[in-house]
Amino acid sequence: MNEIKQVLIDQKSRLERKFEKEKIIERDVPDLKKYISQPNVLAILGVRRSGKSTLAEMILRGENFGYVNFDDDRLANVKVEDLHNIEKAIYELFGDVNYFLFDEIQNVPGWELFVNRLREDGKKIIITGSNSKLLSGELVTALTGRHINFTLFPFSFHEYLKFKGVKLERIGNVYSSRSEAQIKRELENYIKVGGFPEVLKISEDFIFSIFSDIVYKDIVERLKIKRIELFKAFAVSVIKYYANEISLSRLSKTLKLSNNTVEEWFNGLINAYVILTSERFTDKPREGLVSPKKVYVVDPGFISSIALDSSKGRIMENLVALHLARMGERLFYLKGRDYEVDFVTNNKAIQVTYASGKDEINKREIEGLKKIESKEKVVITWDYEDEINKIKFIPIWKFLLSSSPSFT
Repeated sequence: MNEIKQVLIDQKSRLERKFEKEKIIERDVPDLKKYISQPNVLAILGVRRSGKSTLAEMILRGENFGYVNFDDDRLANVKVEDLHNIEKAIYELFGDVNYFLFDEIQNVPGWELFVNRLREDGKKIIITGSNSKLLSGELVTALTGRHINFTLFPFSFHEYLKFKGVKLERIGNVYSSRSEAQIKRELENYIKVGGFPEVLKISEDFIFSIFSDIVYKDIVERLKIKRIELFKAFAVSVIKYYANEISLSRLSKTLKLSNNTVEEWFNGLINAYVILTSERFTDKPREGLVSPKKVYVVDPGFISSIALDSSKGRIMENLVALHLARMGERLFYLKGRDYEVDFVTNNKAIQVTYASGKDEINKREIEGLKKIESKEKVVITWDYEDEINKIKFIPIWKFLLSSSPSFT
């Protein structure tokens, strides 16, 4: 019991020191605390190192709460029967707490019933996890209607600007010339370094450490992959497909892997939030199932450092995909016989093109939009703004600074 107490004290102290010493950015998220105003469970999910535990601590700031990080190597052998002792240690150290914060609790098999018991005892709980399967199985059954999950991404472009201390000078939707010029410069840098908080705080080279951690802790260990180097090559290959359709059968032939292995590994990247996928929009269910998916990468830093790519048009499309995902939108693309639309949502059709002037925009981009019905038609450009024949042309930097995230 004393060893457990020492771990808990160390973890809580480390969390407090982070708020004292580091630059903490208010995240652009909804009011999440209201979802634990009643005994409830809030799951903050997302790619490793995106700031989930920091966000959770911000939600509970000012409250007396118990905190356990199950990613701590000293808790590596914790079993479900040990969770009662951890709970007891929390009460002995911090009193009769009403709030609990559990980081990566899915590392403990059978944790679901423990969390459900705490909730039934009237406790308010936040759990974080870097795997989308966190809320599968027994917990979903036990907590039907009594939990909400929120996906957190690395810093958005707006959060990145806040971290950099950039002041947005504007009236309504019109930015000052000085502010606009600075925003465009920072966008170039954001494309290069991405939005992982530790990369911005420590070094651009830290992106490699983050990628390795995700590969080994969130995929290799979970799926018990033995051919580690081959999987790493596979992961890099998938990232290089960003903003493109991907054929898993072709990938299996290239890497000489079975279709089942490729599918399992691909889903591993999705579940660890390394990639997002966009499905083909169609009113024929079978066509949607068999059509190739398009792949997007969770952070532009992975594209520049891991994929070693700097294709502006594709990177722009990836940024738009991430922005839509932050808004809670499911990603769909539309493909006709002689046209394609990059994104189709409930009320928008969106094309993305690397253009700084009207004459640089490919006519095919416009023709595709003309062929479909949609409340709003938008072309995201690099630096061209206008509205022609009910089609809005919006610069990428302005699009990325619009709207607010939602929860799913």
